[in-house]
Amino acid sequence: MVIHTNTTDTKTAAILLAPGFEEIEALTPFDLLRRAGIDTTLVSVENKTGCTGTMGLEVTGLTPMKDYDFTKADALIIPGGPGYEVLEQNQEVTDLIQSFGRDKTLGAICAGSSIPGKLGLYKDRDYTVVPDLNGDFGGTFEKVHAVISGNIVTGISVGGAFEFALDLIRVLKSPEAADDIARATCWTL
Repeated sequence: MVIHTNTTDTKTAAILLAPGFEEIEALTPFDLLRRAGIDTTLVSVENKTGCTGTMGLEVTGLTPMKDYDFTKADALIIPGGPGYEVLEQNQEVTDLIQSFGRDKTLGAICAGSSIPGKLGLYKDRDYTVVPDLNGDFGGTFEKVHAVISGNIVTGISVGGAFEFALDLIRVLKSPEAADDIARATCWTL
């Protein structure tokens, strides 16, 4: 496994939310990345300041997509849940996924992980995705909580959200920073 570690001080990440997003898959990375000192923003693809998740949680204070400068972000994160279909059908979102998958850090979990797969970003890479949505993505599927493959981090589902977030920290900051967060949150006892 190769981990690309960035060493500049402040990293930034955007988590894209659409109605029906999976709360744990969006909010666990949001929380842990923030704890690691990564400036993380919840971004509404519908250009609203609120969005309702798949379990009915209403999240407010979102940044509308039209107001977020993705050129300054170091990472783009795609949660799962039924909202992945909204993301998948948005050309601006799929263009961003392709761009981050080529040039920056891309994180995708559960059903959200199927989108980069369909866009061909897993060719010759290891990845994970919720098993029901695994397709012929040109790479090697691993049935584990999270996978780092170069600049792309994938998570399997809700049960892998913590490891997925820690892997994002490993890539964006360092393995030591992820270990610190794992200890501070009692993930590692």
